[in-house]
Amino acid sequence: MPSNKTELAARLAAAQPGDAVRGLFFKAVFNLVEAKAGMPALESVRTGVLAKDYSDLRSYPVQDFLTLLYAAADALEPAMGAEEAVYHACGESNVTRYSTGPGMLIFGIISRGDPQKLFSGAQMGYSAAVTYGSREYITTGPKCGTLRVRRDMLPPAYHEGILTGALKVLGLKGTAKAHPQGIDRVDYDIQWE
Repeated sequence: MPSNKTELAARLAAAQPGDAVRGLFFKAVFNLVEAKAGMPALESVRTGVLAKDYSDLRSYPVQDFLTLLYAAADALEPAMGAEEAVYHACGESNVTRYSTGPGMLIFGIISRGDPQKLFSGAQMGYSAAVTYGSREYITTGPKCGTLRVRRDMLPPAYHEGILTGALKVLGLKGTAKAHPQGIDRVDYDIQWE
């Protein structure tokens, strides 16, 4: 079943001029599409605005990244299932890629392996990767918390993938459950073992 284009249109409408995402996230999704579905699937995704070359640290419009996520969902559905599973995998692959290089400061130095410190620094981490939105982390227990995300139009399953992927980078198992408050407002309950 094709990805939800009505939802894509609503997410695109929520974006504002200047909202941008680093190129390394585009590249991670391209790599995932190629690895899971092959070069023909990647070629089907890399058309129109997505045909350009991407530089890891340069910023590109979030509208293009949204277009990429929904195109990836269509290309990966036969291999990975429903679009939410694809968005989750895209988020997880992006955080894995980001945890080295530019993200090393956040994962290695600031968090020191502590999820509470990592998620408390979510605003700083996201600010290095995107130019929009706000994130506030609230500790709700010794191994859990809630990340309140505002003015971020990416699909909730994508951020669930980022958050569970971050836990994996720290060597932990855990979950992140989205509680949408609107198209660009979501609370994520995070817990780990």
